[in-house]
Formats: sequence, C-alpha cells, structure tokens
Amino acid sequence: MKALLFIILFSIGLSAFSQEGKKVQFVGGARSLISQSDFTSDVSDTVTAPKTTGGYALIDLGFKINPNENTEVLGMIRIKNQFGGFYGAGVTFDVRQIHVKGVAGKVLRYQIGNIDYKLTPYTFYNHNPDLLVQSLGINKIKEEVLNYESFYKNNNWRQQGAAADFAIQFPKLIQELKFNGFITRLNPSASNVLERLYGGGNVIMKQSKYLTIGVNHVRVFDLLQTADNDNAYRNVVNSISYDLNKDGEKIKLSLDGESGMSKSFSTQNAEGGLSDFFIHVKGQVSFKKCGLKLKMAYMENGADFRSFGAQSKRMDFNQVNSFYDRYTNSQILRPLSYYDLYNDPSLYSSSISTKIMSFNPSINNVLPYGIATFNRKGFYAGFNYSDPKKIIAADVTFYRLGEIRGQGTTQLRSFSYLTSTVSFNLSNWMHWKKKQVFQLGLAYQETNRSSQFTFEQIILKSLTASLGLELEICPDLYLLGSAFLFSSKGNESMPVRTPEGNIINFNEYLVDGREINLSSGIKFNFSKEVYVAAVYESNKNNFSAENPYKYNQILLYYIMKF
Repeated sequence: MKALLFIILFSIGLSAFSQEGKKVQFVGGARSLISQSDFTSDVSDTVTAPKTTGGYALIDLGFKINPNENTEVLGMIRIKNQFGGFYGAGVTFDVRQIHVKGVAGKVLRYQIGNIDYKLTPYTFYNHNPDLLVQSLGINKIKEEVLNYESFYKNNNWRQQGAAADFAIQFPKLIQELKFNGFITRLNPSASNVLERLYGGGNVIMKQSKYLTIGVNHVRVFDLLQTADNDNAYRNVVNSISYDLNKDGEKIKLSLDGESGMSKSFSTQNAEGGLSDFFIHVKGQVSFKKCGLKLKMAYMENGADFRSFGAQSKRMDFNQVNSFYDRYTNSQILRPLSYYDLYNDPSLYSSSISTKIMSFNPSINNVLPYGIATFNRKGFYAGFNYSDPKKIIAADVTFYRLGEIRGQGTTQLRSFSYLTSTVSFNLSNWMHWKKKQVFQLGLAYQETNRSSQFTFEQIILKSLTASLGLELEICPDLYLLGSAFLFSSKGNESMPVRTPEGNIINFNEYLVDGREINLSSGIKFNFSKEVYVAAVYESNKNNFSAENPYKYNQILLYYIMKF
C-alpha cells in the first residue's frame, strides 16, 4: 500500500509539473483478463481439476520526461494483481521499461537502457518462424497481447544496452552515409562464467534513390578476466546487403539481398571452430496499376553458418506449459500445442540465445529459425496482389529447399513449403460503411529423405489452416470469429546436441495427430486504443493417441493503451 500511495502522489506531482511545463507525458497501458476453463480427457483422470477460473489485472504506468527538446527519459512500472490474491498477497511491482534517449550536438542520436533493435535478417533480426499464418479476429487479439508482453514489434529484439547512430550527407556522388552501432549484455559474470556481450552495427550508403549498400557486422564475445575462466567464446558475422531498384511509371524493378560469412570459436580452440557463408538474392517486379508484385529468390545458408542474433527463436519448445501443464491420473506433462503459441505469453522470451534452440518439426521443419536457418539452399517464389478497389489481398510464397550437408548420413533432406494468406474486404465490395473482413490462411510443409535403408527414410507432412472474421454489426461493435486446423503426420530424426551445438545422437520423432480450435466472440471499441472483448472457444487435441484431450474456455478481455 505504501508503494501504491507513493506512485499516486508521484503521479499527481508529475501531472502538475506536466501542466505547467508540458515536459511530462503519461504512457503505458492496462489489461484485464478473466478466464474459465473446462478440461476433459478421454482417459481416466481423477486428479486434474476439470474446471478452473483465473485471471489478472495489470497496469503499465510510464512517465516520459523531456527535460529539454533533445532528451527523453522514460520509466515504466507494472502493477499486476492475480485474481484470487487477498490483501496485496497477489500484487507484484516490476520495472517494465526504462531508457534515456536523445540527440547530442544535433548530430548523434543515442539510447541507453532498454533498446529495441535490429539490423538485417542474417545478422540481428527477430524472426517469427512458428506462427506461420496471419491472424485475424480472436487470434489477432491474442497475438497482440503476446507481442506487447514480449516487446515484439517490427522484428526488433528488446535488449538492455546502448545504441547510437548518425548520418553524413554529401552534395555529390553519394547522398548519405548512415552509421549505426549497439552493444548489449547477454549474461553477467558468475564464478567461472565470463561476462558475455553482444554488439555490432552497420554502415549504410545511399548512393541514390536507385542504390543502397550496407556493410554489417555483429559479434558475441566474452570478456576475459571477468571470471576464473580463460576460454572466451566468439561468434562473428560479417555481411554486405544491397538494394537496387528502378521505379518507372508503370513497373518497379528491384534486386536486393545479403551475403556474408560467420565464424564461431573459443579462444583456446580457435582452429576447431566453425565458419561458413550465406547467400541470399531476391528479384521483384511490381505492376503498379493492377497491384501485382512478383518475386523470386535464391538462398544458400551453410551448414555451419551461425548467427545467434538472427537464429534465436522467440519460443524454446523445451519449456513446460503453465496452462494445464499435467493431466491424466499419471500426471503426464502436456506437450506444447499450437494453441499454446497464442494462449500463453509467458512461453515467449525476448533474450538472445547463444545455443541452437529446440524446435517442433511438426510446426516448422523447413525454416525453424526463419530465413537465416542454417543448412538450407534452394529457391522460393511468390506473388503479392491487392486489387485497386482493395477488395481482395493475397500473399503467396512457395519454397523448394534442400540440405547442404546430411545429418548422420550422406542422404539429404528435401523440403517443400507453401504459405498463403487471402483477405476479402466485404465492405469495399458491397460499399458498406461498416468494416467486414474475412481472411483465409494456409501453410503446408513437407520433408522427405529417400534411402535404401529404412532407418534413413523420412516423410513428414504438416498443415496449418486458419480462418478469421471481423464483422462490424453496428458502430464500434464487432462480431469476431477464428478457427484453425493443425495436423501433422510422419517421422523425423531429431539431433541431440551438446551445449556447444555438436550433434552427439539422434532421436526418432513420430507424429500423427490433429488439433482443431474454434472460437467466437464480440468486441466493443470505446476508442481506437480501448476495447472490451468476450470470447468462447473450444479446442480438441489428439496428437497423443493414448491421451487425447479437449477443453472449452471463456475469456473476457479489457485492453487499454495510452
């Protein structure tokens, strides 16, 4: 209570200061979630509670202070109360965000504290390789919540450190040179663990509106003498990125890509490290009048290519659920399902990992680490279409890739991957003022490895299909609907790795299951940043043939941003 009283009094003081000098702004958000779940299993289960009720309320209160026109200070605290906590027992206080940023000498922009940063897709980039289809309706609400919780925005990674950038403009030959740099801390020193940092930057040369070239560099490095350990780790990635385009009246042509090298080693075993290259080049043709864009690309990422800033996953599939983590009388662990990717933000991380993270081959076996996935080469092509009246929008991409080096055998896997999203804006078609949007999504993956030996043969097929609906039935009142089908069947051979990433064994992976989720609800917008939504959903999962389960859930959201 004392802390809460202090916050209230401090807010009043800041409010008065803001009114007088207009140097303080309040930013943040609030959210409340009430849920009731009904869980059942087809096997004997007298241990798991069939019904649970839970929820929480939280507020993120931030103070953005501008002591002068060139400086901004932001501090944000989170107050969260789990429903069921009494007399403050379920209340927590956390610092959610803090940074200082500004402009020095009207030239150098800087930021210290929490920074949201990215460079290029192969150096430092937050890929999203597990949610393969775009969300609309109820799943969109859930995805927005998990993105807010984990600071996922525009493929940035949220890190603690410092960043700076400045630009130099030229009268001739070159329009601009822009310099970017950052440094973050991955882990502190402890006993025999060295302090580990991650930093880098790039120089981007804009020669003209037709040509842009970037030179990029990132590295993970341990600081010697910060612990009782003389074996420091290094991971270095250097690349060149480029964007060449010709913008005509009717057609726009572009050629862009990135190529480079990586090297990973320890200081006591530099010769035993890993090094490899990557190439990625993409050509595009845009027809302006009809709204059609065609693309075709070639990629080749070496088997030993390592770039942890681009290959770290948002989710590690070795984690345990917090929602019905165990069930049946034997209280077996419930594996992460596709529904959990939307339902549980606590499963996601905003940290960079210097290990090869686990993944679920049923969800994404083709590019489990995004476009920067190692040991892949091949082509992909597709198109993007949006008609002039904005009634139909479609995005389709097909990948045909293969391994560069076999795993445990000389035989190579081949991969096929089709992803597509089609949206229909019924409002524009019927000339209605109210918003009416219908969306279909599809992701199909197939992995094959042929061999005369049965133990080397692999056939794995996965399908993810989604449907989303948003219908405005009266001003600011929406009818929402979402559904997805996730199925997978086949086998794989999953590598078992040491902490250093070396393969020491293989585990057989067998799967034959299906997961279906159906949900509906209503949402009312009080404003663009404030809404309430009531949701009912049903989920059925039989990936474990011996222990299938299903549950129904009622959710009530209240979300505010300010």
